[in-house]
Amino acid sequence: MLTKRQEAELIISIQGKGEVPLKFNYLGSGAEKWHTIAKSRISEGINYIESNLISKRASDFLESFDGIKKINVIDIGCGDGSSALPILAELKKHEIDFQYVPLDISEEMLEIAEKTIKENYAGSKIKKVLLDFELGNFSEITYNLKSDNSSNLLLFLGSTVGNFSDTNRVLTNMRDSMSSDDFLIVGVEMTNFSRINKIIPHYTNKIVEDLVCTIPFDIGIKKEDIEYEAIWNDKESQVEMWMLFNKDQKVKVGSESFVLEKDERLLLARSIKFNEWTFTKLISDVGFRTELLTTSRDRSYVLSMIQPTRYSV
Repeated sequence: MLTKRQEAELIISIQGKGEVPLKFNYLGSGAEKWHTIAKSRISEGINYIESNLISKRASDFLESFDGIKKINVIDIGCGDGSSALPILAELKKHEIDFQYVPLDISEEMLEIAEKTIKENYAGSKIKKVLLDFELGNFSEITYNLKSDNSSNLLLFLGSTVGNFSDTNRVLTNMRDSMSSDDFLIVGVEMTNFSRINKIIPHYTNKIVEDLVCTIPFDIGIKKEDIEYEAIWNDKESQVEMWMLFNKDQKVKVGSESFVLEKDERLLLARSIKFNEWTFTKLISDVGFRTELLTTSRDRSYVLSMIQPTRYSV
């Protein structure tokens, strides 16, 4: 399931940082596990709030593309594709031609996203891109997409921005993949840090645990020998999901075997939390300017449409 490069990255991450990169859990059976989570959030939770907010402001987002006849909707970390539907609905409403470009590390996730779009917009042009966007910029892809004089709208939704150990690097990869006339819409959940205990239960339910434990169990860790917990790290402003070993665990990644000792812990996933100030500062520090920023009525979710800052030379 893992490529040789991914095997090496997984081994180094476990042995060097005590962490399993979350992205690998979306490969194979993990894709359907994520799809289950996404379906559970259709009528509530951040996916529901985000979808409603996009629907209300989609026309405002698309004003920046006035006169454009075709748009490439590049869905970064596409999930099941449902997050892009409100944008595609607005494009269809205004009879703007579009190509849907799901971009993900998981072939299985790309197939699920493709199916979602085809079910809602039969006959749509879809170009799947298998890519790990953590590893660097993907400017060749974004550049070639515009060879037919179309424009690029990148999406990074579902509060995915908080899932990475190096958020700046991930956003920098996106910035370096964009020209000055491309736009990126980022969606992120806002958090009241004084009520953080109300958030933790979202990360202790079974479907989330099943997803983040996919790779550990695939490499040989035994479910009956671990304890799972989700905790708040106040210093890093993030929820962390951990696995604690009650016994030594012999694991195998590719052709390499090694032992994780009793009482060791593995970090399975993180979810960095933001308020409006920390989020807008992050965007600015990475080198983006904000074209449009909108929040849900209860200010629990933010959508920001941004562009790379172009410096004079």
